[in-house]
Formats: sequence, C-alpha cells, structure tokens
Amino acid sequence: MTYQGERSRPMASENGRYFEVSKLRMGADGQVSEVLWCEVSMGSDLALGTRVVAAASEVVDAMHDGAQVAAVFSSQERCPARSFTIVEQADGRECLAFDGAPSAGRNLADIDILEG
Repeated sequence: MTYQGERSRPMASENGRYFEVSKLRMGADGQVSEVLWCEVSMGSDLALGTRVVAAASEVVDAMHDGAQVAAVFSSQERCPARSFTIVEQADGRECLAFDGAPSAGRNLADIDILEG
C-alpha cells in the first residue's frame, strides 16, 4: 500500500515503523486535523526523512497498518514522548488522542501549533 507525504514509499506493512509528531493543528471540532511528522529510526533516534504535513486520517491509517506514532514536545527535555492512540467517536469517526492518563506539560495543548 502506498500513501502520500512521509509514507510515500510502498511498504507491505507499517510494522516496525516509528513516526514523531512535532506540531499539530486542531480542527473546529476540537480534534487533531493535521500534523507535522517524520519517520524516525528507533535505533538511532534520527529522522529518516523530512518533516511533512499530513492529515490526521493518514496518521490513523498508519497506526491501523502497524506504525507507532508519538508526539515530541519543544521543551529541551525531549523525553518522555507521548504515544498516540486511535479513539472512535460516537458518530463512528476515528480521531487521535494520547494513550494513558493526562500528564502535566505533555498534552495536546502543549504541542507546538502548525501555522497556516
């Protein structure tokens, strides 16, 4: 399956792929609508490509296909990153949320905003 943006190279599976989200945009409905992300090597923590803007639906697709996606925060303390999970809304739409309990300074409101 091929995807647009960062995930444009064809892959049989997303298993073992790890993406970092560094900025996001919230939609009028209060849900994440777009992200700035890139694939990162889990072994070296180095970016494997350039950061690109992607729709939240692409992130959801990547996660369904087995990719791990986490947010990084702009503070100098890079750890801990927060992993995203998929939440199904009452109307059947899937959206992004953080896995686990809220964490001071590590919530959606604490991620840099994607301008434009």
